[in-house]
Formats: sequence, C-alpha cells, structure tokens
Amino acid sequence: MSRGRFLVVGLVVALVIAPYFVGEFWLQLGGLAMAAAIAAMGLAMLVGVAGQISLAHAVFVGIGAYGYVTLASPPGDNVWGLGLPPAVAAVGAVLTAGIGGLLLSPLSSRVTGLYLAVVTIGLVFIWVHFLNEVEQLSGGYIGRAVPEFEILGVNFGDSEPWNVLGVPFGAVEKLWLLGIALVAVAYIAARRIVQARPGLALSMVRESEVAASAMGVNVGRNKAAAFFVASVYAGIAGVLLAVTIQFITPQAFGFLLSTDYLVIIIIGGLGSLRGAIAGAVFVTALPRVLGQFAGNIPFLVPVGQGGIDANVMSVFVYCGLLILVIMFARGGLDRVLGWLLGPTHRAGSRPGPKQELAPPPEPDPTPEPHQEKETV
Repeated sequence: MSRGRFLVVGLVVALVIAPYFVGEFWLQLGGLAMAAAIAAMGLAMLVGVAGQISLAHAVFVGIGAYGYVTLASPPGDNVWGLGLPPAVAAVGAVLTAGIGGLLLSPLSSRVTGLYLAVVTIGLVFIWVHFLNEVEQLSGGYIGRAVPEFEILGVNFGDSEPWNVLGVPFGAVEKLWLLGIALVAVAYIAARRIVQARPGLALSMVRESEVAASAMGVNVGRNKAAAFFVASVYAGIAGVLLAVTIQFITPQAFGFLLSTDYLVIIIIGGLGSLRGAIAGAVFVTALPRVLGQFAGNIPFLVPVGQGGIDANVMSVFVYCGLLILVIMFARGGLDRVLGWLLGPTHRAGSRPGPKQELAPPPEPDPTPEPHQEKETV
C-alpha cells in the first residue's frame, strides 16, 4: 500500500471512531465543514473545471435548506409545509436546487467572466430580499426550525438515540457519520465526472468556447450540465447544513456565504476536489476554533466586545492566504496534499499504464540515385 492510500485509510478510520473520543463542539464543527466541503466540490467543478465564475452558490445552498424545511415540516398557521417524509423532502429539495441551476445556466451564454460574477452577485441579494419578504417560507428574521432527518426508518435526531458499543449516539454523532458518507460519495462521483469525458469537455469550454465548439463540444449543454451538477451539490450541502444547525435564517444564505465558498476553492486550489475539501475544513474551522479559544490567545477578545475578535482575525488570515495563493502558490492546499498523498489527476485526465513510444526507423544507408531535372 502506498503512503497516500495508507494515510487516507488511517484518516477515514480516525473520522469514523472520532465520536468516541471528541466532544460535541468538534463534532458539530465537523458537520459544518462537511456541508461546506460538498458545496465547495460542486463550485470547484463549476469555476475551476468549467470556468464559469458564479457567486450565487449560497442561493442554491439556501434552496436546499429551505426546500427541505418546507417539504418536511407540517403545515402551520404562519409558515408553509407539506409534511412529506424527510427522505422524500431531501430529494425534492436537492432536485429543486438543481433545477434552479439549470435556470441560471442560460445567463452564462449571454455574459461570461467577471460580468457573469456581477450578475450572480445580484441574484444573491434578490434571493435574501425574497426570503425576508416571504415570511411564510423563511420565517422572516426569526427563521425556522428544521425537522429531524430520517431515512429507511433510521432517525438522525435526538428523539431516538443509538447505543453503539455502549456509547449513546445523539443527533450530533449520527450526523457526523452521515456527513462522512455523503462527502465520500460526493467526492467519488465528482472525481469520476472530472476525470472522464465530461471533465475534458468542461475544461475545453473553459479554455476556449470557440475551439471547443469547433471540436464538436456542445458548449451550451455542457454549461447547463455544470450548473446543474454544482447546484445539486449545493442542495445536498444545504440539507446537511440545515439538519446540522437545526435552525435556519435568511441571513445565513447571503453574500458572505458565497464569498466563503469562493475563498475555499481558491485556497484549496482551483479545480482540485481534495483541495476543496481541505479548504472547506480550514475556512469553516478557523473562526470557530479561534472563538472557542479566544480567552487563551492574548490579542483576541470575545466576539462583540470590540477590538480584534475571532471573526476579524479570520478575515485577516483569509486575505493573507488569498494573496499568497494567487501570487506564489496557484495550487493552494492541493500542493500540500500532493506532497502528503501523491499527485492528483486534473480534468479530463485518465490514469493508465505507461506506453512506450516505438523507436524511430533507422535511415536507409543506400543513397538515392541522382535524377536530373527536365527542362521545358
């Protein structure tokens, strides 16, 4: 077994047994990081592989979260709800997010590059305003409680705790294990997409739409597929985020969340799936860990008391890392992972056995007969 595979297997084993050794704070932090990792992998395929700069990713995460809450919650006096089974509600929310991505994809045919980024920024503010105005959907500024997730009779909330080897597993521990499974499936699926023909087609669209079209690539269809897949990933992340934090508000799915996702994929390395996971862990954990240990760090103050708190320090670190990555280390955290785990394969690449080229033919030592030119 290679060093990279040995480290990956060891990491997976450590994550699976983590609920036996770590506290609730770290498990919930891990759940948030896993939701961010799934969303970041979708954005990495859209921006890093397909080259479509979108800052509306928080919109589709919000569609997944609010879609799940609306479909799974029972109808009330002041809020909408259908009371569907949680698993059906989750699938419906993810598909709704994917359809939203398909509706956004025609914009990429009209505007590209930074203009597309500006348009998608506008969509984020429209989305937040819509949520604040339609209180029956969002609960307004107060927000909405999230129903417990359940699939195939297995409950992932606190109402039915598990007993695993004598240790009670509540919602935090259950969702930790669910998050590990979702991240693993999402990574494997994304890696297959990126390394196969779709990934090659998307990378061709990123480099030159004219050249890709001349090579027979359907540019519009591939852009639509990229937006759909990225939005589906965002919808899955939204559902996982909602059931993890158990209460959602419109402000949680605004412009700051979109910029967080963009920072994640840049720090992780554009187009790198494992870099997106590493970036999600770093960006999600940094402010919360600093806030948890603010009393032990001399120059940090608790949040809300003025001065340099955990959130301000996190912004400083993000900005510094962005400058370093853009100027000196384009690979981001993926370079560090490459040193630890081995190189990764980019979009469209297909690892396989090395093929040796045949040696060039030896020149014929027999000189050719001299032929005189005919004159007319």
